Amino acid sequence: MKKYNYKKVRNQVAALVKRASDSPDNFYQETVWRYHILPVVEHSIKLGKILKADLEVLELSALLHDVAAITDKKYIPDHHRHGAKMAGKILSGLALPEEKIVKIKNCILNHRGSKSRPRLSLEEKILASADAMSHFTELADMMFLVYGIHKLKTREGAIWLKGKLERSWKKIMPAGRQLIRDNYMAAMKILDKAVIKK
Repeated sequence: MKKYNYKKVRNQVAALVKRASDSPDNFYQETVWRYHILPVVEHSIKLGKILKADLEVLELSALLHDVAAITDKKYIPDHHRHGAKMAGKILSGLALPEEKIVKIKNCILNHRGSKSRPRLSLEEKILASADAMSHFTELADMMFLVYGIHKLKTREGAIWLKGKLERSWKKIMPAGRQLIRDNYMAAMKILDKAVIKK
């Protein structure tokens, strides 16, 4: 097997995703890097250390999990599928072992809470959890998504966001829930108050 320099691969992938995030073509705007992608990386690594998973697979999966969505708006509905293909092409050019590329593609393919796909590997479960965890730990950015990007009214946005967070909570593994329980309680308290007002 060909030797690879993981640090170099990670840095190249991070730079590529950061460029896509900073692009004016990114529907979600540049805040997605700081307030979504990096927190997903952080949560993935934290859970990966606790659960003894492959940290390289997790870090690269987390960096690339939304690459299709931030690259082209038309990919958003199926960004998990397009993202897995894009990740395969990106990583193949960086001399990463094929077995790791396959694992990363599966993590990306199965990370979405709105798609009921089986998550078979520990890394797939961790990435899905980390993605959902960021919705709670980065609540301010979720508010930006709802009110700044989607331009929803207060109650309408609170109802939409509460539904999304309830779905997100269900896909978080127990170890992840334990880490962000306080964030969950605070988010639900804020949204419940907005939802009950008519």
